Amino acid sequence: MFHIRDALLDDVPAIARVHMRSDWDTYSPLFGSEAYALQPDETELRWRRALGDGDTLLVACDSGEIVGFGHARGDRIGALYLLGSHQRRGMGSALLSGLLTILKKRGVVEARFDVVAKNANAIAFYRSRGAYPVGRCINHDARGDTEDLIFAIPMGSATEQPSA
Repeated sequence: MFHIRDALLDDVPAIARVHMRSDWDTYSPLFGSEAYALQPDETELRWRRALGDGDTLLVACDSGEIVGFGHARGDRIGALYLLGSHQRRGMGSALLSGLLTILKKRGVVEARFDVVAKNANAIAFYRSRGAYPVGRCINHDARGDTEDLIFAIPMGSATEQPSA
């Protein structure tokens, strides 16, 4: 049984571990030798800073262990990650629904987020929940440029409840 809850400062090391592992598992097959591993200190700092700035940070827990998380700031969803072992169980939908519920309460009518254009699984996930593309952007990096698709999702599009 899993549940979704607000992240706590003490959760940051676990969030960082989930972020690093799920990011690598997702992007190394897509980018091959151009993929890079996130660094532990930088990743922990990112999520400590997010909590300190008052961003929305939710965690998905299974038997007390953090296995995924979602992040939003303003009207932007900045991250939604789940360990591969916990995908396709409703947790991603629950995290997305939780983020959208919080954003709606803050007066946001449509959330925006970027998805790596090569990430067909994420694109299918978001489209099945009512998201639609509104643009593209190029991320410039020393390793090479990558393309993201910019999506929008109206509040109420994700029909799952934020906890299960």
